[in-house]
Amino acid sequence: MGESVKDSDYNALQHFITQAPWDYRAVMNQVSQETNTLLQTENTPIGLIIDESSHEKKGDKSVGVAKQYCGSKGKIENCQVAVYAAYSTGNYYGLSDCALFLPKAWAEDKKRCEKAGVPTDKIVYKSKPQLALEMVKRQVELGNQIDFVGGDGLYGNDYSLMNGLDELGLTGVLDVHQDQYVYLEEPIITIPETKEGRGRTATKYKTTSAAIEVRELKKQLALKNVFEEIVIRQGTKGPIKSKVAVINIYTWDGHSAGSKQRQLLIRISETANGHKEIKYALSNAKPGQYTSAQIAQMQAQRYFVERAFQESKTDIGMSEYQVRGWKAWHHHMAMCMMAQAYILTEKKGHEQEMPLLSAYDIRQVIMQTFIRKDKEYEEVEAQIKYRHTQRHNDFLRKNDKT
Repeated sequence: MGESVKDSDYNALQHFITQAPWDYRAVMNQVSQETNTLLQTENTPIGLIIDESSHEKKGDKSVGVAKQYCGSKGKIENCQVAVYAAYSTGNYYGLSDCALFLPKAWAEDKKRCEKAGVPTDKIVYKSKPQLALEMVKRQVELGNQIDFVGGDGLYGNDYSLMNGLDELGLTGVLDVHQDQYVYLEEPIITIPETKEGRGRTATKYKTTSAAIEVRELKKQLALKNVFEEIVIRQGTKGPIKSKVAVINIYTWDGHSAGSKQRQLLIRISETANGHKEIKYALSNAKPGQYTSAQIAQMQAQRYFVERAFQESKTDIGMSEYQVRGWKAWHHHMAMCMMAQAYILTEKKGHEQEMPLLSAYDIRQVIMQTFIRKDKEYEEVEAQIKYRHTQRHNDFLRKNDKT
């Protein structure tokens, strides 16, 4: 910005993001409320989608940086990781909250945290599902509309988030891994009796009920031909379809006195290269509360949190920061969320005449008319409409071939 924006002051910009006393939490909260309110105009279920994202960093001074799993690289790398929440409905989305993940090596080193400006009450290790539940509670306190909460297998395989959603009275549709065990009948859970004179008194709950992996259950259901084809949503290249099955099952965390009745969703989709993609998800919805199609559509909204990350990193610069401290990192993320909320506002404001309007298009308008000032708005608008026409014609040609 200092190099591109005329009459800008580099030192002032640096102070604004690193030291200025403005409240990043207040900004995030306002962005969250405005994004949620804007999405309510779609009159379709609004999902609060949870996911983590990583930012590659060098050195060991940046707050929370450590050798940990880096999603963008698909392996262990030196990076910062944060848990994010995004609102999504239909084809619209926007990041609304985030929580920086502090690895145990950081949480257990108070001096290191203090040097990075971590507030005293934040110097504590919390798992990603714990951070996610805190964000959900914060969104509830803000009064935002949440029709369901979604998340990937990290959050579905950890029972704590879904249990927290139970307590909040929220519907959850959380992915689980293919080796997740479930019970087709309510398991009998007891503390085994200790035979007189033989060992210590048993204190841990156990069950003799048979559990089954969801991937094995999928094979059984396929033989029974219970899958139905449904339309997940309308994509830019036509309707997106999947074969889905939803059945009632029970889960047990391995140490509680009782099990939980859940619904298991199995969704089979065909990818662009002809391969089958299989998704498994658990929901705490009551039997009959939603149709199989509705549960599948909720699960499929996870796609848009990935779009939110892609948009934020490619066109907003979410990972392109050179700050180390806690406050500066959160300031940067708050501004990225505010920028994405602006992009969402523009998309919604022009959805009739420009249904394909993208973050890239909006960025081009800003760069070419407000920053470089080398083109008039009408000229940039014409370029955008030409691009959209080409995309639409490509879609029509592909449909004609099929």
